[in-house]
Amino acid sequence: MAIEVVPVILLPTMDVGRFERCTFALEERRATMTIYMTDLEPFVIRFNRLCWHRITPQNECPPALIDGCHMAVAEVKNSPALKAHIAREKIAEKDAKELRHYKVFFGKGGCHEAFAASASLRWRDLPKGWDRVKSMFTPDTKVGGAE
Repeated sequence: MAIEVVPVILLPTMDVGRFERCTFALEERRATMTIYMTDLEPFVIRFNRLCWHRITPQNECPPALIDGCHMAVAEVKNSPALKAHIAREKIAEKDAKELRHYKVFFGKGGCHEAFAASASLRWRDLPKGWDRVKSMFTPDTKVGGAE
């Protein structure tokens, strides 16, 4: 089976030049990545049931690593890295079926990869005023199965 990289969540902007920084927090296999960008409210990517995470600095990212995930959460279908991780860690078949290989490239923020059951995108804080009305047309996005 061929490896396929499928963008599953587009970030609020595709402009990598607006990236400022991101933070990564982990609590009981739920990872929260908060992204800060110029002229945008912070937003959060959540990885549920995370079992592995890696960041590769921008200057060490080969083109194959960042293909298909510029400012988007992409799923790597038929990932040999995920299959190897499942075998090495002896993950139960039921749990292994729920795992997905996600990656996202932030330009100078590097490429983040995660093995998790699902990924979602939300604004960090509930928007106020006119932004709250606009946010109704930008629904929360979730891919994968388990919370």
